[in-house]
Amino acid sequence: MTFNDDNFMLQGEAAKKLYEIAKDQPIYDFHCHLDPQEIYEDKPFDNIVSVWLGGDHYKWRLMRANGVSEKYITGDASNEEKFKAWIETVSVAIGNPLYHWSHLEMRDIFGIDEVITKDNWKELYDRMNDYIEENELSPRDLIKQSDVRFIGTTDHPLDDLEWHQKLKEDDSFDTVVAPTFRPDEAFVDHANFAGFTEALAEKTDQEITDFASFMSALEDRIEFFAEMGAQASDMSLAEVVYKEADEDELNEIFEKANKGDEVSAEEAQKWQTAVFVELARLYKENHFVMQIHFGALRDNNTAYAEELGADVGFDSMGDQTDLPVHLNNLLDRLVREDYLPKMIWYNLNPAYNTVLPNTLANFQANEAGVHGKLQFGAGWWYNDTKRGMIDQMDNYAEQGILANFVGMLTDSRSFLSYQRHDYFRRILASYIGKWVDEEEVPDSEELLRPIIEGISYKNAEQFFNQKI
Repeated sequence: MTFNDDNFMLQGEAAKKLYEIAKDQPIYDFHCHLDPQEIYEDKPFDNIVSVWLGGDHYKWRLMRANGVSEKYITGDASNEEKFKAWIETVSVAIGNPLYHWSHLEMRDIFGIDEVITKDNWKELYDRMNDYIEENELSPRDLIKQSDVRFIGTTDHPLDDLEWHQKLKEDDSFDTVVAPTFRPDEAFVDHANFAGFTEALAEKTDQEITDFASFMSALEDRIEFFAEMGAQASDMSLAEVVYKEADEDELNEIFEKANKGDEVSAEEAQKWQTAVFVELARLYKENHFVMQIHFGALRDNNTAYAEELGADVGFDSMGDQTDLPVHLNNLLDRLVREDYLPKMIWYNLNPAYNTVLPNTLANFQANEAGVHGKLQFGAGWWYNDTKRGMIDQMDNYAEQGILANFVGMLTDSRSFLSYQRHDYFRRILASYIGKWVDEEEVPDSEELLRPIIEGISYKNAEQFFNQKI
């Protein structure tokens, strides 16, 4: 087998046959961090560095591990210098998914099937820039090339969604670009809670004085997002918690946090629980899929984080020993109140790869016929690797029904990231192909074709569009 050829990562004849089914499926990218303004304006990229390295903390983190000075990562070095530093890093990063992703991006987008080495950086730089210039490569070109049918961006609750509206009105672009409601600042342990509350009151023209009025204002924004075509919400939690509080307690916590006073860990847990439950209710009413990413310890290198800001590559996996108790209690509360929406849960720490789907299985029961109402999401962030994807699917299959899995998402700020779907599909084909080769499942296209098609595209399309 030749590195990065058509059969790249396809182990065995069964895998090759299954990949033929997967490779031509469209993409339903239900969670990413692409900028809708960039999609609408569709300006051609000016340099390979801006499209390949700009804002990509995965790559920045790897370059730091290779001893690259910050000047060549987020600093004022020239594009050529930054590209050289990146190529010198990725050329030796065997075993890291960025090594594979980068070769796939070069081959499938730029038509370059050479192996990256520290010696050919200048040739690669010139050829990729020539391709960008000659083809006037733009965001929509990359979206169309990958046959992306739906894009779910990640949007602040107070966003006016101007660019989403313009995209809806643009008949020249077929891909649906929908907003996703992301209310991270609605939690009292967020540094900007008081500022967010003030802006929320102004945006909704409501007086916010307590928990009930705070949630009423959030409801106003959720309904606006729904009118603009939102199909999902998202939130990032350090931990999953469940701690009940009465309305008086919640009002006291609100008053403290809104004044900028310090709230205790227990008070933050009570507020998080109450807001989570009420958001779940509102998401169910508005037919949103509720996505939860949990377990990140952020901005740990404080010296660099203070200088460079958030989301620049200094985040780690968190740990929570009491996850099953909190998660079971939280989901049980939602079932008892009839507030449980469709959900996708993503854990950053792979230690929970069995606990999470095992717990979700307790709450799959529903009368609406939803297959996998509570989804164990694809490997996220540090689990977005070959091993991470396989481990996630192993646990999904053992604890539930893998055929119901909604599959891959980009969760990226880069328009080049759609090659990650191809990467996932190659891993998926080899994963199930191995079962065929080892005679654990029948070599039956009638059985396996709909499973491959479903996980690659169709399950996500149905899951996000099925109203319950």
